Amino acid sequence: MSRKVLCLLLLVIVFSSCKKDKEEEKEETPVSLRFEKESLVKKAGENCDTADYDCSIIALDVVRAAGASEVSKKINRNLDEHLIRLISTQENPAILTLEELSEKFLADYREAAENFSEEPPWEAYVDEKVYLLSDSLVSIGITTEIFSGGAHGYKTLTFLNFDPTSGKILSKQDIFEKDFISFVEEKFRKEQGIPEDENINSTGFWFKNETFNLPENIGFSNDKVVLVYNSYEIAPYAAGDIVMEIPLEEVRPFIRIE
Repeated sequence: MSRKVLCLLLLVIVFSSCKKDKEEEKEETPVSLRFEKESLVKKAGENCDTADYDCSIIALDVVRAAGASEVSKKINRNLDEHLIRLISTQENPAILTLEELSEKFLADYREAAENFSEEPPWEAYVDEKVYLLSDSLVSIGITTEIFSGGAHGYKTLTFLNFDPTSGKILSKQDIFEKDFISFVEEKFRKEQGIPEDENINSTGFWFKNETFNLPENIGFSNDKVVLVYNSYEIAPYAAGDIVMEIPLEEVRPFIRIE
């Protein structure tokens, strides 16, 4: 084999190797995500645009993963589905978009107003916020305030945590080690004045089967972990939300993801 041919083969091998390394590096590099704010406001009723404001309103101030990547689409779809479940008056609504959600909310109000002459205006306010954006975790908090008849409205703070490389919603089991629950229970008992040797419900809480459980909603910021028990989750409405904030450094030993 001539020296010229041998050199050419070596160049091909080196080029192929470099190309493969770059492709592998590209696959392992986390998806670069950024978020933008979007707003949608709809009203129904009389005097909506006057000083005598008296109408139903749904105002959605949401975040959107920007770009056309599949990860962004998946995150946005999961956020919308979560919001639809929170606000819809139906258990399994056939609603696909926030526009449809807004129209249905106001249509349900109009129907209620026709059936009950004293029906007060309905209101739904949503504010979504990116609490944490990192290479391993995206944590988004959703504050909702809803009044759709009844004795009082309902305010909640819920969280969705995402894998930024896939758009998958991460469960508590995905994020935390098993012994995280014992760590939180110890802190909860101290904050709420529940002796270690007494039943977790001894001071009036509603934990199922008298066993401590983590809240449905846990979020992350740059320096802390936020645990939220919303109204009715473990206590009556009058008790309000029960929020725990724990420094991230204390929680780090219990976190599974890097």
